[in-house]
Amino acid sequence: MQQVGFIWQITMDDNNKEEFPTIKEQGKSLAKFTFEVVKDGVFNLSPGEVFASDELKKERLDICKKCEYYSMRHNRCKHCGCWLEHKVKFKVSECPIYKW
Repeated sequence: MQQVGFIWQITMDDNNKEEFPTIKEQGKSLAKFTFEVVKDGVFNLSPGEVFASDELKKERLDICKKCEYYSMRHNRCKHCGCWLEHKVKFKVSECPIYKW
C-alpha cells in the first residue's frame, strides 16, 4: 500500500489489477445518487420507506454478483464505482446498466 497525496492505493501486480471509473466519474455518480436519496426521502417517502428490505438487498446483490462488472475483491461495481453494500440499501438506487 502506498500513499498518493491523501489517497491510499493498494498496489498489485498487473494481472490482478481492476479498473474502476475515474474519481471524477465516481463523484458524479455519488452526487446523483445522493440527490435522488434526499429528494425521495424528503418529497416522496415516509422515513421507514427510504431503505430497501433485506429481501430486496439480497436480490440486488445476487444480480450484481453475476454481472461482468462485479468486483468480488472489493464488492464494487466496476461500471459506476459504487460500493454495493451501501448502494443496495436504498430503495431509489438503480443499477447503472438497468439490471435492477
